Amino acid sequence: MNVEIELKLRVPPEAVARLQRHPLLKSASRPVKLVSVYFDTPSLDLKSKAIALRLRKEGKRWIQTVKGGGSVLAGVHTRHEWETPVVRKALDFTRIEDRSLIQLFGNSELRRNLGPVFVTEFSRKTVPVEFGGSTIAFCLDRGKILSGGREECISEVELELKSGHSSALFDFALELQKTVPLFVEGRSKAERGYALSMGGSVRAPAKAPAITLDRKMDVGSAFREVFRGCLWQLQGNIQGLLDRDADCEYLHQMRVGLRRMRCAFGMFSAAFGKAAFSELVPELRWLGGELGPARNWDVFVLETLPPVREALSSQCDFRELELAGETLRTKSRERAVEAVASHRFQRLILKLGAALSRESRPQEPSDPISDFANRVLEKRFRSFEKGGKHLGSLDAAGLHALRITGKKLRYAAEFFSTLYPGHSARGFLREMAGIQDALGAINDAATTNRLLDALSEREASRLVRGWVCCDARHRAGQLDRKRFKTLKPFWNN
Repeated sequence: MNVEIELKLRVPPEAVARLQRHPLLKSASRPVKLVSVYFDTPSLDLKSKAIALRLRKEGKRWIQTVKGGGSVLAGVHTRHEWETPVVRKALDFTRIEDRSLIQLFGNSELRRNLGPVFVTEFSRKTVPVEFGGSTIAFCLDRGKILSGGREECISEVELELKSGHSSALFDFALELQKTVPLFVEGRSKAERGYALSMGGSVRAPAKAPAITLDRKMDVGSAFREVFRGCLWQLQGNIQGLLDRDADCEYLHQMRVGLRRMRCAFGMFSAAFGKAAFSELVPELRWLGGELGPARNWDVFVLETLPPVREALSSQCDFRELELAGETLRTKSRERAVEAVASHRFQRLILKLGAALSRESRPQEPSDPISDFANRVLEKRFRSFEKGGKHLGSLDAAGLHALRITGKKLRYAAEFFSTLYPGHSARGFLREMAGIQDALGAINDAATTNRLLDALSEREASRLVRGWVCCDARHRAGQLDRKRFKTLKPFWNN
């Protein structure tokens, strides 16, 4: 068994010639044609287990490959791979030696139901590269994926780590990207093939994954675990966002991942120093500015306006306001898509991947992660508690600031919750969720008024302003100081 570590990048077909002339890619091999047939059952049993089974023809040889497990992050695909030659174009389960795979493919019913699902046909040029003390195999693949009369273009680069550190993959990609547009590809050829066989399906929106920390971790290891979860959520929604007709939840979850990442950087800057993230934070802030308007218009059109229209349609015609809002929603979504499809964003993803792959160390010999978490949570809790004491005198800007402070506390509590025994963290997070919902509704009302300012004033606009104003007052009434007093710091138990 091998562990395959590779960074996948899409390259526009029109940029391939320029890429091949890059001075770092001088000794390309002659192209080799590769034809791969991927197998599964009609109910896609292998796919459900994250296993890919294929026969690949290389020249006159047939090679049987099973891939499974591993992960994908920032375009780096890490997975287990079992390869064995076979004598002809036929699966040979006697060549499988891994115990778990022997058990899986020992199921006679599964073997009977296996059949071709899709085919990949492409030519591959390979260049061995020495870069940053690491050895990398640069592979340029050009061809197509075929399934059920449908086809999809393959024009991608695979950077496979042969020896050295995975950070070299990102550094090398960033060097190539200075002159050639390259786009991080989070999907393997197998995943793309399955999607094509199912009519072009995309992943469900990626929500924040559970982050598991333990008290034996040092601060550096805990940071990388938190960072990995944030990057996974950010990256996992890219493809869905780029599909212009997809669910707006991809945009929402991408923004959540982005905010969580900025929160993590803010927390851990106490250990690593602000300079550690100085190159990344401005870019994250830029991305947030590009995605924010689209999310605001989604909320206005899909959440704020419908109940007003339903309740007051007999008093006013809302169609003109809906049309105007939908027009601005479309424009802001195009802006978000353009940002995520941009060269700047792709460099950001590569830089985030490079930062994660490096073994960052705190500036000073660090305390146990539990001591660090206690200090972070206590500081953020006191700041939030202080804002809650002045709740009755806060204006819209003050309530917004309190909401941001609460969000940072809630994210920190989520990140560190597994360090503490019992259910106290869950109760704390439930209380925080209720407070945040109320503060969020008040903020949505202020945002709605700003959005309506972008539309010409109409009777429908006035009704919407009145509606959200009443709702904000109701929500504010739910935010009393008692709720803040019921928050029990679980980290002190």
